[in-house]
Amino acid sequence: MTTGVIVSTYENPRALDLVLRGWERQRVRPDRILVADDGSGPETAAVVARWGAVHVRLEHTGRFGKCRVVNTAIVEAQRLGVTWLLLTDGDWLPARDLLARHLEETRPRRFVSGGGIRLSREVSEALGPRDVDSGAFEREGGNKPHYALPRVLGHILDRVQTRRAPWKGGNSSAVLDDLVRVGGYDERFGYGFEDNELGVRLENAGVRGFSIRYTAPAYHLWHERPWVDEAALARHREMLEDTRRTRATHTEHGIR
Repeated sequence: MTTGVIVSTYENPRALDLVLRGWERQRVRPDRILVADDGSGPETAAVVARWGAVHVRLEHTGRFGKCRVVNTAIVEAQRLGVTWLLLTDGDWLPARDLLARHLEETRPRRFVSGGGIRLSREVSEALGPRDVDSGAFEREGGNKPHYALPRVLGHILDRVQTRRAPWKGGNSSAVLDDLVRVGGYDERFGYGFEDNELGVRLENAGVRGFSIRYTAPAYHLWHERPWVDEAALARHREMLEDTRRTRATHTEHGIR
């Protein structure tokens, strides 16, 4: 199995640099890292080059373009021989064992969904390279007690929890062929519910979600969200419910 990580980003080079630094310190390293860039400028290109990642960049269209550029990166990963993917965002710092835990729980016809901790604005703005290299951000962000549990207990909770495992764009993995089979992201989506809808199509296609939220957290760096559009969120929610109702297993508006 050839492993890959796709990191989506748009005009946030400081956060991307910290996140790629976080992937550098993984106990188990991916074979490939691809940055799916929705049209950022030269600062982002310099960060990608500094860490030796594959830069998949599309021109920005003026709207939230994550779905389109991540689909492009999935196709590029396939061309590079990657067979398994973890998808995340350029503002989610991975815990040191994140990739290892995903791989431990990878099975045929399963996608794996990790946990998420949102860091405060103060913590996010104060974080620097040394905090990532030392893993201090994992301690600073420990505002959810269940992430501080002993490893053995965390594994037990992962297996006995009854919580459904949704696809999380910041911390989920799957066999690449399964993502391609369902069409990847539906590119009609802007911000909001795009991850949930992909997860529902995977479930409809027989790829079941498995949560490792207690043992595989990623830490979300605070940022403004100027792209939030309440009218668009309402449309996206209707599209998500339509996918559930029709039990759709593929989108014609995704990977072609």
